[in-house]
Amino acid sequence: MAGGSRQRQADEAAEAAEAAARQAEPRSGAAPKGASLTDEPTRLRELVRHIPDPILEVDARGTILFASRSLPGAPDDLAGRSFFDLLAPKFRPSARSVFEATLHTKEPATIEVLANGSADDVSWYACRIGVLGSGAVICVRDTTGRRQSEAQLFATDRLASVGTLAAGVAHEINNPLAAVIANLELAVADLQAMGVGGELLEEVRDAREAAERVRLIVRDLRLFSRAEEPRRSRVDVREVLESTLRMAWHEIRHRARLVKAFDDVPAVEANEARLGQVFLNLVINAAHAIPEGRAETNQIRVATVYDGQHVTIEIADTGVGMSNELMEHIFTPFFSARPAGIGTGLGLPICRRLVEDIGGELRVTSRPGKGSTFTILLPAADPASEPAARSKPLASSPGPRRGRVLVIDDDPMVAAVVRRTLSGDHEVTTKNLTEEALELLRQGERFDVILCDVMMPNMTGVDFWRELERFAPKDTRRIVFFTGGAFATQARQFLDSVPNLHIDKPFVPEELRSIVRERVDEDPLD
Repeated sequence: MAGGSRQRQADEAAEAAEAAARQAEPRSGAAPKGASLTDEPTRLRELVRHIPDPILEVDARGTILFASRSLPGAPDDLAGRSFFDLLAPKFRPSARSVFEATLHTKEPATIEVLANGSADDVSWYACRIGVLGSGAVICVRDTTGRRQSEAQLFATDRLASVGTLAAGVAHEINNPLAAVIANLELAVADLQAMGVGGELLEEVRDAREAAERVRLIVRDLRLFSRAEEPRRSRVDVREVLESTLRMAWHEIRHRARLVKAFDDVPAVEANEARLGQVFLNLVINAAHAIPEGRAETNQIRVATVYDGQHVTIEIADTGVGMSNELMEHIFTPFFSARPAGIGTGLGLPICRRLVEDIGGELRVTSRPGKGSTFTILLPAADPASEPAARSKPLASSPGPRRGRVLVIDDDPMVAAVVRRTLSGDHEVTTKNLTEEALELLRQGERFDVILCDVMMPNMTGVDFWRELERFAPKDTRRIVFFTGGAFATQARQFLDSVPNLHIDKPFVPEELRSIVRERVDEDPLD
């Protein structure tokens, strides 16, 4: 028995020695040989310091005991500070409530809060709070970049929605406005023919002039609602500037005198809508740089110059100006010198991008208290791409023969006013349904000119063109499209792909007569 007891003691001693040896062997992630176990907290802290997101250890009151690294916008040394003091005041109560609930329930929670910084240095924190002993561990992630990206996407989506709404509103206005303008034009002509003058004629002329102003506003609205269209063409810079200044006039008139110095300049190759977006943004910025109420002592000067290679557009103001330090940041996305909540900080960066996309350059000079000048340099269009000039007969001069004109428009008012406008010189037939017009043509009726609206219910103008191409392809060249400004991408691509002329609504009666007369004289029926 004694011998067996001694054997058991020897076996137990051997097992204990083997266990000690195993513990002494180096293991992955374990302390190196010769290191004390008391070094483990030090190693863990060193590991934590290499994690990119700040990790804070706080006590039950929120006082910071340890910080792996400083938070964006916070002091370098955080130890001893209250975590809640690092947050914007309006977020402190909610953050403290989540913190206390976490300590009580032992359930981790996440809260997104704004840092306690200035408006020029805004940082957002996503804080994951977990229980650690009697306090908590807070893992902080800087979400400023994500929030800025979301803001940019929101702004882009909002602009796209506004553009779509603007195009739709313009389209709905154009049909009745076309009827108003054309009927007023006819009324003026009829009154003059009857020898009626005086106040009645002046009243009708004033109404026609007011309707013309509405037409220009709608045209401008359509111009800027198509800013997403990438197609380029020859653009008259001065015409786009005039359109821009009309749109911005309500912002200018109470702040400054408008001075225009437009030299003759060649066309540029650009997207008209995007160029208009650039001009409008710069003009509005110039106006906002000048306080209201001193229009007589301030000015906004818009000038065009050609140096033989570049078309230069200058937009200068006598406003507050900018320091060199501020000018270094104005083209940085999301940077804004305006008060918080005003502007997205995207206007000037987008302007620069749009100008550079067409091979141009955007420059700025400024002095505090002396105003700013934004200069756009654009390459002139190739003269070889200039369309050949075409002589047009006077609108009021009747041709040698009366043409046959077919008008297709689903709006009876528009169809009626087109008939009144053209019936003095031509034989006009109107149809409100595309299907009825096609049936007329299938029966063998021929027309010198076919005026067809693009957007119509059931069968569009595009469908009409394709159906006519099937059974009378030679007559497709006689189609002139009416466009109200809001049509699908497919329809726009179609109009770009065919040689047919298209006229914007609301049309100018004089121009419509001239176009129809030219078509009748140049392409008589076989």
